[in-house]
Amino acid sequence: KTSLRPETNTKTYTVHVKENRRLTPVTYDRNIFHIEFDLGDSGLTYDIGEALGVHAENDPKEVSEFIDFYGLNPDDIVEVPNRDDAEVLESRTVYQTLVQNVDIFGRPPKRFYEALSEFATDEKEKKELSTLGGPEGAAEFKRRGEVDTVTYADILIAYPSAHPDFHDLIKIVSPLKRREYSIASCQKVTPTSVALMIVVVDWVDPRGRSRFGLATRYLNRLQAGDAVTVSVKPSVMKLPPKSTQPLIMAGLGTGLAPFRAFVQHRALEKAQGKEIGSVLLYMGSRHQREEYCYGEEWEAYQDAGVITLPGRAFSRDQPQKIYIQDRMRHT
Repeated sequence: KTSLRPETNTKTYTVHVKENRRLTPVTYDRNIFHIEFDLGDSGLTYDIGEALGVHAENDPKEVSEFIDFYGLNPDDIVEVPNRDDAEVLESRTVYQTLVQNVDIFGRPPKRFYEALSEFATDEKEKKELSTLGGPEGAAEFKRRGEVDTVTYADILIAYPSAHPDFHDLIKIVSPLKRREYSIASCQKVTPTSVALMIVVVDWVDPRGRSRFGLATRYLNRLQAGDAVTVSVKPSVMKLPPKSTQPLIMAGLGTGLAPFRAFVQHRALEKAQGKEIGSVLLYMGSRHQREEYCYGEEWEAYQDAGVITLPGRAFSRDQPQKIYIQDRMRHT
């Protein structure tokens, strides 16, 4: 069972998915989606410009497959380092540990190869692992990480004689870390929810295997009602102290997320009869038809006199590819 979450040093909250809506067409090769969480009685509060830390989980199916490969009992109780503080140990099942605590499908650093070599019983495997963990293996290590995008699990499969017991394994695999995303909503406008704008990170490795970013894959699969553990990260990006002070914002793709919150706040102030300063929003993406995310919102705010859209650049809507930065610079 995965209902129990590890204790963390960061203040965490349990929220529930309110909406998970794709913003780009299903026929388009980039999946950008809007996900909104119901805060319920969690007590979570956030300010404009802050980020939401998502405590994601590894894919249960892949975890079960790894458990079978490694010959583990998913219900065995183990002591595992806390996700945020390795000095703190928690009692968890093997299954919980692999789903929620350790980054078994993440990319291993050099020190993992070096540490794993100590457990190899095959001399050839021991030498290869030791080389990959040293300076002479730098080029091959870089290729494996950047081209093959190998994971901890891949290395354990490739070097079967290096088979530390589970207690030793979780000491040399990095812990799962929360992923942080700019908040795309203003709590004064949506007091009971918080929203994110996410692009799914996925690619195909040289062996033809589909690869995914842990947190974006996790978030994309969530359905209405699912519980998620989150935290809030403060930010130095704030609104100016006076509502009459102008705002100039520029963002590409999902980089527009925090500006949606800024614009929502200024729209609320205008609706309350307050005088607001000029709000200029420069935006860009690859294609207008597929990636003009929140386009109807931006145009509604423009029609309402809240924002001005002096620059909208779509880099691949013409035969010759253009650079969005250059288009915006000359707008």
